Formats: sequence, C-alpha cells, structure tokens
Amino acid sequence: MQVAFLIDGGFLEKKFKGLLGNFPLPQEVLEICRLAMNDQEFVNDQLFRIYYYDCEPFSGTTTHPITGQLIDFSTSAVFVRKSAFLRDLKLMPRVAFRSGSLSLDGWNIPLRRIRSLIQRIQQGQNLTAQDLVPNLRQKKVDIKIGLDIASLASKRIVEKIVLITGDSDFVPAMKTARKEGVMVYLLHLDHQVKEELKEHCDGIVTINLGQLSRQQPTVTQSP
Repeated sequence: MQVAFLIDGGFLEKKFKGLLGNFPLPQEVLEICRLAMNDQEFVNDQLFRIYYYDCEPFSGTTTHPITGQLIDFSTSAVFVRKSAFLRDLKLMPRVAFRSGSLSLDGWNIPLRRIRSLIQRIQQGQNLTAQDLVPNLRQKKVDIKIGLDIASLASKRIVEKIVLITGDSDFVPAMKTARKEGVMVYLLHLDHQVKEELKEHCDGIVTINLGQLSRQQPTVTQSP
C-alpha cells in the first residue's frame, strides 16, 4: 500500500525544538517519516510522498512601535535559517512543499512576560523594545492540508495517510478520508491532543526522536 505523510511544519518545528532543543534539519524530516514507516501498521507498505506545509519566512519591513527603528526581517537570523531549511527541504526526494503565507498584524506582549511586565510598570518602569514581539499570522496552511487529505482520499492516490500535527481542526478532513476507505494515522510527538483527534484516526504512530542521527547542515556558498 502507498503511504503519504502530511506534515504541519509549524507544529513539527515547535515540538522538535521543545523536545530536542534545536530545529529540525531537512534530512531529519525524512528520517522522522522513515522511523514512522517502521511501525507494524506499515509492514510491506511504500512511501508515496511527504507533503510539508509551512510559510516562507516573513521578509518585509516595519517600524518598531517603541524605538521607531526600521526593522528589516529579511536580515534576521530567523529568516536566514528558515530560508535555508525550506530551500534544502524542497530538493529532497519524495517531498512536496505546500506554502502558506505570513502577514504582520501588529505587535504582541508574550503571555509569559505579562506578570513581570505588570510588576515593572507598577514600579514606574517603562516598556522596552524587548517587551514586544511581532505578531506574524500564518494563513492558508490549514486549508491546504485539509484539501490535500480530501484529494488524496477521493482520488484513491494512497491507501494510508499519516498526519503529523496536534490540531483538531483537521478532524472533518480526516473523517472524509476514512469515509473514502483510506486509513488515517496520527503522529503527534507526545503532544497533548484532544480526544476527538484520537477518535477519528485509525491509530497513533509513535517514534523515538532520540534515534535521529544528528548531522551538521550543509552550508551553501552564495555565488
């Protein structure tokens, strides 16, 4: 049987960073899928394709609301790292990249900083530039995942789908796939997911990220 992996890139990066302390490399994305294919549910099955859903890093400019400084996101370390990661991932075998978009919708105060910020304000201190973070909103990713689940199932392109996510918004698409006779599995990397996400899949796939062979990323020289 043919197996497709559909990966919520934002979810994978967050879980990978939280569990291992660093962001995944392109080859590790493939290795995660290969580890999952070792599950007894996929004995004698074949990998059809890995679909990776994420946004290109934000490259716009804006003015910081406190300092008035012009900020060019295309020069940030986040932009450089993420651009290199996605560029190399797109060239990996059996990988299809589905791009969403990022928009800058103002600035936020992270929840973890609110208590200390209130204490500082009560002490007569002012906000600093570090107290605010850009509010970058992801768009079009979830809908593309849902559409691909439905398309892969309705056209019977694959017989099994492994969804790497922790988002229960995909339940309607999962139910549609299962009605078409496609087996849907969930790989949530020990994330605390809602019961309905577990209820509407055909099984939970688990892997040990400690088995990944960490390698140094390839540095591409600019011409």
